[in-house]
Amino acid sequence: MSAVYPLHIASPSGLQVQVHANGSIRRMDYRDILLNLFLGSEIEGGPANIYLRRHDVSIAATPLLGPRSPAVFHLDEQGLTARGEWQDIRFTASLVLAASAAAWFWRVALENTGQATATVDLLYAQDVALAHYSTVRLNEYYVSQYVDHTPLTHPERGVVLAVRQNLPMGGRHPWAIIGSLGRGVSFATDALQFYGLAVRAGQVAVGLTATQLPARRQQHEHAMVVMQDAPVRLAPNTRGDLGFFGWFEEDHPTATSIADLAFVEKALTLPEAGVMPERRVETSGTPPPATLFSARPMLTSLDLSEAEIAALFGSDQRHVERADDGLLSFFTGVHRHVVLKSKELRVLRPHSHIVRTGQRLTPEEASLTSTMWMAGVFNSMLTQGHVSINRFLSTTRSYLSVLRACGQRIFVELSDGYVLLDLPSACEMTPNGCGWIYKYADGLIAVRSWASSARHALYLCVDMLAGAPCRLLLSHHIALNGDDGADAVPVQFERDAGGIVIRPVPESEVGRRFPAGSFRIDPGRGTVLERVGGDELLFVDGRSRQQPYLTLITGKASAVSFRITGGLIPTADMTETVADLAAEVAAEQGRAERFWRAMTGALTLLPPVSSPLAGDVARLQEMLPWFAHNAMIHYLAPRGLEQYSGGGWGTRDVTQGPVEMLLSLGQWEPVRDLLLRVYTAQNPDGDWPQWFMFFERERHIRPGESHGDIVLWPVLALAEYLLASEDASLLDEVVPFFHPQGHDHAEPATLWAHVERALGVIAARVIPGTI
Repeated sequence: MSAVYPLHIASPSGLQVQVHANGSIRRMDYRDILLNLFLGSEIEGGPANIYLRRHDVSIAATPLLGPRSPAVFHLDEQGLTARGEWQDIRFTASLVLAASAAAWFWRVALENTGQATATVDLLYAQDVALAHYSTVRLNEYYVSQYVDHTPLTHPERGVVLAVRQNLPMGGRHPWAIIGSLGRGVSFATDALQFYGLAVRAGQVAVGLTATQLPARRQQHEHAMVVMQDAPVRLAPNTRGDLGFFGWFEEDHPTATSIADLAFVEKALTLPEAGVMPERRVETSGTPPPATLFSARPMLTSLDLSEAEIAALFGSDQRHVERADDGLLSFFTGVHRHVVLKSKELRVLRPHSHIVRTGQRLTPEEASLTSTMWMAGVFNSMLTQGHVSINRFLSTTRSYLSVLRACGQRIFVELSDGYVLLDLPSACEMTPNGCGWIYKYADGLIAVRSWASSARHALYLCVDMLAGAPCRLLLSHHIALNGDDGADAVPVQFERDAGGIVIRPVPESEVGRRFPAGSFRIDPGRGTVLERVGGDELLFVDGRSRQQPYLTLITGKASAVSFRITGGLIPTADMTETVADLAAEVAAEQGRAERFWRAMTGALTLLPPVSSPLAGDVARLQEMLPWFAHNAMIHYLAPRGLEQYSGGGWGTRDVTQGPVEMLLSLGQWEPVRDLLLRVYTAQNPDGDWPQWFMFFERERHIRPGESHGDIVLWPVLALAEYLLASEDASLLDEVVPFFHPQGHDHAEPATLWAHVERALGVIAARVIPGTI
């Protein structure tokens, strides 16, 4: 009987490790605590790994785990063993869990099979969360910010690294200490130190080629322990036994101190810390099959010349940003911002954009929302209605490209096989979409992805501006069936005369919420689909591993196009014939320009004649539509780029910025709608929750408490609206107070009665003698 993956390795102590068939770590758990930060996958592995390095004129490295390893893997309930050979170094790496304690060991045996002495060392990279699974999946950046990293020095094992979760988990502070079974000589505490920004362009992680890791504590947003072992010299035909250990404590009430070196001693006295007898395991003759994401390269995008930039984007370049090696970014045309590859490799926060369909200034459940990233993620966290729960495509969870197989990605078939479109030569952003330009040795590719303002549809166009027609493979990581696409649940899809219909499984959260719900992907006129399948089209051997991917392969063409529509909340857009997208692009550009011009009002900023502030005023004028765009997203599709959970209104937030913006634009009706929704969320005692969901479908999702000043802001927002609009009739509107069982059980009252109850709460909270 074949094994079911991921395979669970468990110890009597309660420590469990899930391992994929490709030899990568999916997750490590101790009871209700997840130790690692990012989930590994069958498609591309994960960040937890051991790297073997050989020091010659330069440093070369290879991973020992995952689909990029030269190893053959054996997995069973007792452990993981990886065996292989690389650059005349034969290796065996084994994961061993301690029976009597929550501890784990990586035992690595190396043998020099070459004719010359080799200097080698090992690096152990382990991403760390030490938090509840639900907390980690809500936002890895947030969890990382609370992980404390403390290096300690052990007299025999050298530097070790202790990590403590300072955010209480059920009243506990999970803690771990990780070190070398030989002698640790250096460390890193964040993936930013280990990977660096150049990995965005497909370069090797900086930590792999550095003589020494930085040995500096960096508290950032990709918590990772990276331990560097002391180098060893292996003469021909000699062997070395190396490795690493980890010890976990469910609760460490106090901060890390030198006294915690006692846990190192405890770990090293465990029987599993000694050289283990070699396990006699059967291994197949070939490593597990690779995928396009693990085996195929990224397209190397080339820099554009000044003449090419002018030809592509026009010569009207405003607020130009330059460096010594050339152009970085500029504004051009109407509401267009262009960023060059060289800038993306310089900035910590990568360039990305959130777009939303439609032009209405009130919440619209049929609206689609998508996040686009300069690094070739053309749509991600694509949702309809609730912008966090109702996910169609998965989320980009790292701005360091730690994982690349999320959302919608595109491979282009060139003469030597598929290459991944990732970091482009240039990226253009407009309020409703993005464009990517890929210049490469044999051609020029343009990709455009945008949200329609006329209908609830997202469009994608790919054009070969130069070079031969190409076949494309579009990969979609489907999140419909829960946990942002983390589980091995095959995609349920079917083809019809128009395109592809994708449905959630009935037992998923989205399936329960929308039993007849679906999404569609329809090819545009002239686009031919040669194959439509699941994850099997991503695996080199063509066999499915039940991963949640929808894959489309087009015929060779110079231009292809697609439309995505949502059927969780059905609209007429789903049944429309896909139009000529070239005409749609032109029409949409005009609509978008008019809409965003209206969103900045009649305001034009002009500096005084000959004023030295002229440049500052012009920059502020350039930014106005982008401020308006950000405000609209915060109001109608409340989520962020790194804070990707959301979907509700902060009571204080929505009654401040959105109200003031809409009032400044003279948009009375949207403010009236907003206020009615806010007062419908008011508690019967007159107070409000800190935040609440503004669609009726999610009305039950809300906290039970709020900060003391929350009650003030809905009253103030109503007063501002009445002064501006003189619409006193709003006070006579009858709206219910919140009731958990629905409006039929709620107490109805006029808006004025709601205000009186809120004023009573405010009066009761005033400290005597302070007003």
